[in-house]
This record gives sequence, C-alpha cells and structure tokens, in this order.
Amino acid sequence: MDSHAGTLDRDSQEQRQLSTGHIVSLPLELSCTLGGVVVPARRTILEGILPDRLSPLSIAPRVGCVALVGIQYHWVGHGDEFKPYNEFAVIVPAVWASRTDRPLARLLGGEPGGYVHWLPVTSDASVALGRELWGYPKERTQITVTDGPRGLRTVVDGPDEKGDAIRLEVSRPRCDVSVQDVESSSFTARDGGLIRARMQLRGEVSVGPPLGTRLEVAPELASELGLRQRPLARLYGARVRARLSRGEPVSSR
Repeated sequence: MDSHAGTLDRDSQEQRQLSTGHIVSLPLELSCTLGGVVVPARRTILEGILPDRLSPLSIAPRVGCVALVGIQYHWVGHGDEFKPYNEFAVIVPAVWASRTDRPLARLLGGEPGGYVHWLPVTSDASVALGRELWGYPKERTQITVTDGPRGLRTVVDGPDEKGDAIRLEVSRPRCDVSVQDVESSSFTARDGGLIRARMQLRGEVSVGPPLGTRLEVAPELASELGLRQRPLARLYGARVRARLSRGEPVSSR
C-alpha cells in the first residue's frame, strides 16, 4: 500500500501491514501510563540535532529543553496485534517554520510540537511499527517501567552493560487533571524529509513542579543533548488514551 496515498480524516481508517506480518489500523489507538520530566538543555546543541525548519523551543536565552518520558503501554491497536510493552521517549520541544529566535515568542510564528530524538522500546514488533509507519528512531532495549503507589519508575539499560542510560522516578500527584481531545504533533526525520504525526490525548494527566522527581542520565547521553540534570517540570498520566494518525510529509515552506 502506498504510504503517501490519500488523506486521513478524523474518522476514516486504513490498514497497513508491517514487515513483521502485523496488520495495523490507522489512526492507531493506544492506552498507557506515563511519567516524565522536562529538563533544560543547551540550545546550540539542540540546534545541531534538529532537521532544517525545526527550531528548539527557547525557554531562556541560549536555553532550550528536552522531555524525558517513561511509558507503560497497556494495549496498542484495535485488537491483540501487539503485546503490552515499555518505551522511553527523548523528545525535543520544537517549533516548525518559526521566524524569531526570541524565547517563547517563536510560538507565535510557527507550529509547536516535539521532535523525537530517541525512542527505545522493549519489543521487535514496536520497533517495526514506529520505524515503518512514522520513521521514529526506535530500537530494542531493556526498559523497566514500574507503576507503584508512589509513582512511576523507569530504568533504561545502557549499551554494552555499561550501566543504566536513564533512571527516572516521577511521583504520583495527589490529583490529576482530566484532559479531553488535547492535540499535539510529533516530528521525525525520514528519507531526507520531515514527517509530522498528529496525536489526540484524553485521560488523566498532571503537569506541575518537579517535586518528588529523581533523574540520573548517563554522561554520554547528557553530553549528547547538552542536558542539565535538574528537572523544570514533572508530568504524570494515568489511564491515558491516545489516537495517533499516520505521518504526513511537511512542506519546506
């Protein structure tokens, strides 16, 4: 099936077959629990990571940010095509086609979203799903995501048994805020172009100060992203449901 044929509206569906033999219905429906933090990072380093036409979201002069999120999927798809799996997302908040470098003002001149820099997962089927449909930089890695009474704890194994790449603990908030039909965009690079996918979220999500969070990032990864390992904000979502559309090429306007 031609991945660029037709336009997908809110209610229409299409089916795609992966190299693994899995049949996927789009938009993709999923349910998960997530916990993450937003940390400051050097904007000059983030600029070197992002493709053309994407600029890191500035939160202060020469300072951008990165979101680090542990995700425990309960189900993915409309049936039992995919077994539950864990994921860790490294996302650079960014703006497409902005014409200003002023902190936060760039939101007025472009489209905000998140550039997916790294997306390790715990199943081969999910690797194929992300890479073949959206170009997400997925790879198979050992990830432990534990949702306990105090919150969500995520551990991502490092390469070659050199210790953990990420250790993240996000405390469970006393009360969550229910969200309905919040839409966001993810960007990723594929075949030399930029791909955008729309995601609609609904469920119980809390965003607040980083109280009760703990973050340890391997020096190599911290240096690669220019991270400062002191979280700015915490996010936690329980029983979150999402609807992810197929990726569309972004014009180079």
